Amino acid sequence: MKCDLHIHSNCSDGIFSPEEIVDMAKNRGLNCISITDHDTFGGSIRAQKYARQVGMKFVVGAELSAVAGQDVHILAYNIDVTAPEFTQEMQVIAQFRDVRNAKIVEKLNQLGMAVDLDALRANGSVGRAVIAREMVRLGYCKDVPEAFDKYLGTGKSCFVNTRRLTPVEAIRFTLRFGGIPVLAHPKQLRLNPVEFEKFLKPLVLSGLGGIEANYFTHNSTERKFYTKMAKKYKLIVTGGSDFHDYTHGVELGAKSFSPTAYTRIILGI
Repeated sequence: MKCDLHIHSNCSDGIFSPEEIVDMAKNRGLNCISITDHDTFGGSIRAQKYARQVGMKFVVGAELSAVAGQDVHILAYNIDVTAPEFTQEMQVIAQFRDVRNAKIVEKLNQLGMAVDLDALRANGSVGRAVIAREMVRLGYCKDVPEAFDKYLGTGKSCFVNTRRLTPVEAIRFTLRFGGIPVLAHPKQLRLNPVEFEKFLKPLVLSGLGGIEANYFTHNSTERKFYTKMAKKYKLIVTGGSDFHDYTHGVELGAKSFSPTAYTRIILGI
């Protein structure tokens, strides 16, 4: 089975609709995908409905933003989005992002860069990448990397650090609604092997279910190490392209990941 369990649609900071992504994945020979937009399940729910129509296996997911001294992302898979209180709890998470975005836009406006946050919200979940693309569209920056390097990156003039979930809170949220929480792109934590295992242990004790060991930027040594950690702590190994557009991640179908993860996530084992 060819799977890609980390994809973003235009319901957050990707450029293709959920339905377009399903068609692209099917045309490129993938058997199973998950759309994991930032702090929203809206695109994933749409894609699941369409995937059923075209006969593709699909896992509902989202990438939850958390902070523990640095950004930590938890992929929340197979959530029961019909569960009582799910919508209310997601609104709280979305509010964290909305407050952060409003403060970013306020800082940009003070620097003479007029960004219409309401217009961006109309198209889906807004994150820094969406704001950066709008800055490029308006001519304030030549490309997205420049927007981050000059304004939006950590410590830059328009960076905002507000209340976010902790990794443990993101894990508990996922478990509360019957899902499988997976640590996304662990290499981005920039921890050496000893530091990583020390970081990992409390997450495992809180109910972490997997590690995205097969992330597209991991080299063979890194994949082996994260897979070793997954086996040691009895975690699912997942992977994905982190496809957003043709400049972020790798193309759908360029590689396949997680041939057994789909079954384990669905069965919860």
